[in-house]
Amino acid sequence: MNSIKETRDKELAAFEKEISKASDSIYGILICHLFIDHLLDRYIIASTEKDVGFTGKNGLSFANKVKLISAISNINPQLIDSLKKLNAIRNDCAHEFGHEIPKEKIEKLGYTLGKDYKRILKEYTGIGKGVIAPISWNICGQMVHATLWQEGYR
Repeated sequence: MNSIKETRDKELAAFEKEISKASDSIYGILICHLFIDHLLDRYIIASTEKDVGFTGKNGLSFANKVKLISAISNINPQLIDSLKKLNAIRNDCAHEFGHEIPKEKIEKLGYTLGKDYKRILKEYTGIGKGVIAPISWNICGQMVHATLWQEGYR
């Protein structure tokens, strides 16, 4: 069996392949959201030992999946907050034609990363659309790690 690091790297490589197709920040948010939704399904199935209708097309919404894993696991509350804020941004992007992601929402999402956000701001050019990708990447990495841990990788 592969280690959690090897498996995480494979998972993130698959995500990177998809996210590299994103031509703008909104498309990037949508891809990130889809990837995390997939991870939430896997996390829930690993936590409940079988799928009882929580996942898939007719399953829970993203927001309800986040509430469920928050209730049934000891997942990092900071990651839960990141997922909630990411979902709010995604909803705005998906339901408002011509939506521009406000700087304030990017900052609030970034703040959920703590010291990693400070590092991202140093590496990238200020607050704005330019930091959406590294913020999203960080959140996806955390969720991949949490999911693999729940699935039994060590």
